[in-house]
Amino acid sequence: MFSLKSKAVVSTQSTGAPRKEQCFYEDVQANFDVEIDYQVVDGGDLDIDFSVFDSSLKRIAMDRRESFGSHQFQVKTSGVYKFCFSNKFSKLTSKTVFMDVYVDDGNYEEDKEASDDASMQTGITILNKQVDNIKNYLFKTQVQLQLTKAQRNKDQKIQKSNKTRVDRWSMVQCVFMILMATVQVYLLKQLFKEDKTQKRQARI
Repeated sequence: MFSLKSKAVVSTQSTGAPRKEQCFYEDVQANFDVEIDYQVVDGGDLDIDFSVFDSSLKRIAMDRRESFGSHQFQVKTSGVYKFCFSNKFSKLTSKTVFMDVYVDDGNYEEDKEASDDASMQTGITILNKQVDNIKNYLFKTQVQLQLTKAQRNKDQKIQKSNKTRVDRWSMVQCVFMILMATVQVYLLKQLFKEDKTQKRQARI
């Protein structure tokens, strides 16, 4: 379980076994903004069931057999939130899922030192907000980069799988063509043999 009490990005990768459900738990404070992004990067049809439960175990978000998803919500009450990936519908295939959880407390630290110059204090407050906004954007950029990397890995695995299928099918076609050519050559030889035999018999 992760305890999230300030701005944070938690990234994890899990493998969901067939007919199983795997859950992650996050201890989050009230009034936090939470954003969850996930993507299935390997296994079967690249689909998974996803659910989010609040601290009272009430489901607040749900996806059915999706390859990827994104959810945003504000925490109403402090407590442990549960994020579950279910592969119960799959009988044989495991799924590999990449997940990012982004948490923002939504508060901006202001300059606490008293200042006689009100304009300077206002300028510092604005600067602090801008710095926090930049941090916020950097966190989200990190999440997007990780999702892009996961997407690239998934595409590479799909490409490799498709190449394997094409190679196998090409091999089957080549073997079939060789067999057909062998059969045709054999039939032609038999035809010429029969023709020669008939000519000899006619001469006799």
